[in-house]
Amino acid sequence: MNKIILIKNTFIIVIILALILGSTYLYTAQYKMLSRLSYSLQIPFIKSGFRCSTNAPDFMSEVMNNLIIEQKSMSNQIVYQDSRGKISHCESGWEDSFRGDKPLTVDSRFRYASVSKVATSAVILNLINEGKLSLDQKLLDIIDIPEPKDKRIHDITISMLLQHSAGFDRLKTYTPMLTMDVKPWCPTNLAVLSETTLDFNPNTQFQYSNVGYCLLGAVVEQVTGTTFREAAEDMYQLNDRGIKFVDDEFLSDEIVYDYRYESFYGANYYTYFDFKDSLSAVGGLSGSAKSMVLLTRDMLREQPLNILSRSNTPCAIDKIDGCYGHALLPYQMGGHDFTLYNKSGFFPGVNTDIYIDDQGGILALYRGASAPNSQVKQQLHKQVYMELEKFYKL
Repeated sequence: MNKIILIKNTFIIVIILALILGSTYLYTAQYKMLSRLSYSLQIPFIKSGFRCSTNAPDFMSEVMNNLIIEQKSMSNQIVYQDSRGKISHCESGWEDSFRGDKPLTVDSRFRYASVSKVATSAVILNLINEGKLSLDQKLLDIIDIPEPKDKRIHDITISMLLQHSAGFDRLKTYTPMLTMDVKPWCPTNLAVLSETTLDFNPNTQFQYSNVGYCLLGAVVEQVTGTTFREAAEDMYQLNDRGIKFVDDEFLSDEIVYDYRYESFYGANYYTYFDFKDSLSAVGGLSGSAKSMVLLTRDMLREQPLNILSRSNTPCAIDKIDGCYGHALLPYQMGGHDFTLYNKSGFFPGVNTDIYIDDQGGILALYRGASAPNSQVKQQLHKQVYMELEKFYKL
């Protein structure tokens, strides 16, 4: 009898240990998988709590459903300004994680990521409007570096930098702008540019480049005699708008970001990059979606050039991300005559978009989570296009 009891107790202990060890393994090795699975259980709570301002257009709720279900983002801001200046907004989620104590509001702070480049473009275009720069001005007429080994660098103009056609291709050549634990040479050691080999002949193709926009920040500093941050603040009174530059840590009032669909980085990702010195002109701003919409509205008033300006160089306007302007990417779906201009931004845990349409509307979508994949982000762009086109036809 005692032997049977001993065997039973031993069996129970083995089962308990197996459960403990199995749970520990799942929690540590498979934490992200479990966290992703849990999102399906959170969706009903997120959807039931999202709210929109009075008389917000119906398309905003449709887009919010996409953000929650397809983009896997619980903390979201959507802000739309129509051609008459009326602001509508929707929010979902919390500033401080799932079912937290701080529901997300229209004023909650997100990192803008590469949507910041719109402001960089606007600063440059404003300097051109003031006669302090020109689109066809050569980069090396403004910044001073040793004679470049690649003579094509002499051909780079301000316009090429703005529209990502200067010869830098981040998919071909290693660049340190967003490489872990590597101090970028731009803008603090511009002499390194003289040792750089371009990836293609300037003005022959469009290839997205963070280096190009860092160089634009350096151009601003040379022309204004101040830091890029000071020039942008002086031009657009960013602090008064609730827009701030980030340094090498999170601001105290930023939301808590969701990294469960991030493949590599986590909440400490910012420690690996140089936000304070190198990323100001590339992705350094933070604030609310509403603040960006209002800033965009004011940028659109500038003349003769503004953030809708682009060169006459032919490009694939019927493809998403197939055509670059001087600040935004125009898109017109094949067979349609509606044009939508967009700039997207991404850092681990955050995705942002600003849209301007040819009917005078401005739309911002800010998500506090990494998207599951690039396909769902492409699908979101297409849905926004179709929803807005349908809205204007009503």
